[in-house]
Order: sequence, then structure tokens, then C-alpha cells
Amino acid sequence: MNPEHKLTRIVKWEYILPALAIASLTVSCIIVSSKKYFWHDELYSYYLLSDHSFRHMMLAMNDKFTQAPPLYFVFGWLWARAFGATELSLRLFSSFGISIACLVVWVTLRRNYQLWPAAIGTLGIFCVSDLILAQNTEARMYGLLLAFCSLGILQADIISRRQNCGRNALVLNMLIHVAIVQTHLFGIIYSGVILCALIIRDRLFTVVRPKVYLSVLLSWLSLIPYVPTFFKQADAGNPRAWIPMPGLKSLILSLIPSVSPFFSLVIVFVLIASIIQFVPMAAESRHARLSEQRLSKSAVEVSLLVLACLCMAVPAGVWVISRAVKPLFVDRYMIPGALGWCILLAYLCSRILLSPEGEWVRASVRMGSRALLLTLTAILLVHPITSAWTMPKNKFPGVSDGKYGYSDLPIVASSSQDFMKRYYYSPERQRYFFLLDWEAALDIKSRRSSVGEYKTKDALKREYHEVFDANIVQVWDFLRTHDRFLVLEDYQRECTSEDFRCATWLDIRIKRSPNYKISVLGQVDDRQLFLVEKK
Repeated sequence: MNPEHKLTRIVKWEYILPALAIASLTVSCIIVSSKKYFWHDELYSYYLLSDHSFRHMMLAMNDKFTQAPPLYFVFGWLWARAFGATELSLRLFSSFGISIACLVVWVTLRRNYQLWPAAIGTLGIFCVSDLILAQNTEARMYGLLLAFCSLGILQADIISRRQNCGRNALVLNMLIHVAIVQTHLFGIIYSGVILCALIIRDRLFTVVRPKVYLSVLLSWLSLIPYVPTFFKQADAGNPRAWIPMPGLKSLILSLIPSVSPFFSLVIVFVLIASIIQFVPMAAESRHARLSEQRLSKSAVEVSLLVLACLCMAVPAGVWVISRAVKPLFVDRYMIPGALGWCILLAYLCSRILLSPEGEWVRASVRMGSRALLLTLTAILLVHPITSAWTMPKNKFPGVSDGKYGYSDLPIVASSSQDFMKRYYYSPERQRYFFLLDWEAALDIKSRRSSVGEYKTKDALKREYHEVFDANIVQVWDFLRTHDRFLVLEDYQRECTSEDFRCATWLDIRIKRSPNYKISVLGQVDDRQLFLVEKK
């Protein structure tokens, strides 16, 4: 028989806390968006979501310049039709997804814990996590992924409370997991995490619910129509992908929500509150026998804790696979792991701040802890805004490219990131070229991203030829028609194939040829500008 778990009562005014957090995240998105420009991956989102034809967008999405299932682009295209495809609009779409996740996580935690543990568990991550705050202001699919994963956890919490699940609950669970796996390739990992948590919870309490497990497994079948597209998109990484081999530092940073002092403040607060709470509790426990309720945990709480541990273990598992099989480790892919931290933080706070019955132990403790809680909550709520306010404004892409003159010459951007930003923003966009050089891309000394850059730019030109046809060109076509040109390099003197930021096109194609003279003009921001002249 499963232990009974009583739902905590949510008072309407308590929704002020997640509402303030959402307002803070939204303001943070607006401030940061005014200070930075689209970067490489955001521009891929922009060209797809700004497409006037939904059918053409879906066909273009199947090509090699994006590697993701279609759901983000479907919802994002509708969002762009309603609010425009500007920097702020597309980033607010991501912020909207993260805000939904914040609200859903708060509701999930509040169903299981008292107000303050739920508040600290939610705000201590959503208002502080470096990864969440970064993706809150980027036009990519990670905010939507976080929203759907949070809904999956809430539905798992609802299912865990029921001995028998009705058809509606199972269908809703299946649809949520369809959304998870159709938003990002790592979605199936986090869908599997929720499934494993449900199975482990049922094993602990000697329950078998095959219909619940089947509702998750059936959602994975929705990926079958995507399989041909997946193999086509995956070809962009052959014979080598852009993702580097992760080091131990990458793993450690992915396991910690934030390196900022604000997250340290949360941990310090937990320790201080623990000391304040522990002394009177220890004194009272000498004279009072602990009740059976204090010694037992509910089935729902156990399932949430199992889910938290599995979510937080995903980065470690992906890291091991990346080291042993193939590099797959990218920090933003692991953003749902923050949900595990929310659950764990709420659980710890519930054990530190309150007695097992959910009550404050003594009046003196109540006053001191509430003062600390109010102060910490206020600091957490304003942190996204203060972090955005202190962020330096990015320089306009390409603003310094003309400081050495030669304004009549074309500029070859050997880095895909440099080309995408400058071509989109520069008033002299026709000066910038990206050269398709398959031989150089395959060269052993070429950077890891060179193959992917070739295939993604070739696909981008193929799908949006009216935009890129004249400026993404084959290398020999360009060299045949230009005897003098500039080259912008993200240049490093010593390069290895493991360094995906190592730009060596100039070394491979031009320096090896006796037909060209190369002059170093100087630094342009953190790049080097070269003048190339045919002898």
C-alpha cells in the first residue's frame, strides 16, 4: 500500500512570488537583448522563423544547417507571425518558455512543500543559474525544452499520487512527452529520465503500472517521421563534428548551477538556517519521541527525489559517453538538469526550515528564519535584472573592419560565426564572403567545425539562395574573380584538430600556394586581418 501524501494548500496570493520571478526574467531579457546582437545559432533560428512560407520553412528545417526536431520552429514561426521576427521578439519567446517552466516548477514544489522551501527551490535556480539566465535571452529552443520538461515532471507528480490513472491523464502524459522529444534531440534522454523515475518509484512501493510506462514509450514513436530528417541533418557532422572532447572542468561546471556569488549566498543561507534551526530542534528531541510521521517519507516525495537525482546525473552520463564513444557534451543541452536542483533545494530547505510536520519549531526561530527568507527572496528576485544591467554592451559586428582602409576590397570571413553576424548586420554586407572549400575542410589541420561549416553554409545557400547566393560561394569561383582581398581570421598560432575554434583556412589554401602574397594588417577586436594579393 502506498503511503498517503497530503497536498499542501496553495493560497492565491502566493502566486505573487512566481509572478515576480517571471517579471524579473522578462525585464532581464529586454535589457540584455538591447545590449547584444544575434550570434551564429540565433541567426539560423531567425532565417527559419522569419520565413514567410510555413511550408518552405519546414522544408528548409529538414536540411543540414540545423539539427533539431521541428516543434520549436512550428511554435516559433507562429510567434513570429504574431509578434515579429526581431531580436527582442524571438528572445522573448525563449524567455516565455523559461517563465512557463518557472511557474510550473513552483506549482510542482508547492504541491509537496510549504511556501518558503518551494520559493527558495524555484528562485534559487531560475533567478541564479548561469545557463538559465543565458538561454533566457537567446533565440533558441532551450527555453521551450525546459518548459515541456517541467510539465513532464508536474504530470509525473500528478500520476505518482494516483493508484489508478485515467485515460485523460495518460493521454496528457503522452502528449507532454511527445512535445519533449520533438523539441530537442536530448529530449528523449529527459523523457527517459522521467520514465525511469516513475519505474523506480513504483518498484520501491511494489506497484506496477504498465499503462503509465506505455504512455511515455508511445510518445517516442512520434520521432519515426523525423528519422529520415535526422540522418540528413546528422550528415553535417561527417566525417567529424564540431563538438570538442569535454574535459573534467566542463563536467564540474555543468553540475553546478552557477559560479556566481548569489548561488553561494543560497548555500550559505541554508547552512545558517540549519544552525539556527538545529539547536532548538535538538533540545526538543531529547524530551519528545519522534513520531512515525517524522520518520516516514511519502511516495510522492521519494519519486521527486529520484527524479532530481536522475536529472542531475544526465551531464555525468553524457560526459562519459562523450569520452568513450563520441563527443556529445554541450552545456546548454543539459539545461533540464536545473530542474533536479530545484527539487533538491526545496527538499533540503523543507528539512532545515520546518519540522517534519511542516510547522516552525519555535517563535524565535520563526522570526529569524523569516527575516532571512524575505531578504534572500528579494535578492534572488532582483538578481536577473542586476545581472542584465551590469552586462557590458557588445560592439556592433564589423564596426572596426575598415580601420586599416581597403574599403574597396571584399572580406573573406573564414569563421562561420564572423560571416553570419557581419553579413546580417553590416551596412556593407555585400563585402563579406564565406568560401566553400571542401578540400580545406577535410584537411587534418583544419578546425573541428570546418566540415560542419561547409555543409551548413552550403545548405543555407541552397534553401535561402535569394539571400546568400552571391556571398556564399565556391572557393575557386571566388579566387578566379578576385586578385586582392582581405581575410578575417579567428587566428591562433598553434592549432590542433581538437580545437574547434582554430581557424586555418588561410594556412591551408593561401599560405601553401606560391601564387599569393600575404600581409598582416593588424588586430580587429580579437581577430586578425590579412591582405592577400595575387603575385
